[in-house]
Amino acid sequence: MSYLPKEQRRSEIIEAAIDVIQHQGLAAATVRNVAKATDSSPGQIHHHFDSADALRAEALLCLWQRMKIEFLSQIKTTSPLETLIANLGGCAQKEVKETFAQLYKDLLEASRMSETMHAVLMQIMTNSKGKYCELLKAAQEEGELHKDADIEKLALSILALAFGFGFMKDIAFTNYEVHDIVRFQIDLVNRALR
Repeated sequence: MSYLPKEQRRSEIIEAAIDVIQHQGLAAATVRNVAKATDSSPGQIHHHFDSADALRAEALLCLWQRMKIEFLSQIKTTSPLETLIANLGGCAQKEVKETFAQLYKDLLEASRMSETMHAVLMQIMTNSKGKYCELLKAAQEEGELHKDADIEKLALSILALAFGFGFMKDIAFTNYEVHDIVRFQIDLVNRALR
């Protein structure tokens, strides 16, 4: 292994971990496997990361951000609501859809065993909620959504529909009770039908 500046070496390690995650899954991104992929020793990996979870967490967040940017760049709509719907509907490319699904599955499993990975899951959910709020606010500003709509509750409601009410409660993502989210959904339907 040749000498590289600290930040460059750290980036190389993260890239190797991303590659392992993409090709072998999250659980395979061990210090030993990443060290092997970078032609270095586990000690050198631990010099940059306190634990395998810290390495996986950073690599997964980088990968997730890249995939999200690429996915959102493929959505060709002019309407904020249509962008939101397309985002929720998933990518038309089967392999990208499957990769997202596998990452969610792996992350959910890892989050049950590690506080670090649970924090990553919460960050991804928070980022998703933020993006939904951003799109809903833009829709509100463009008149696609009623000016009195509760953006925060609507974004949570959409997340609950996308991921499941039980999932939101299981990971402690929201302070709302599941029945509050369901009641909000019913109220939306009732108002729409009046």
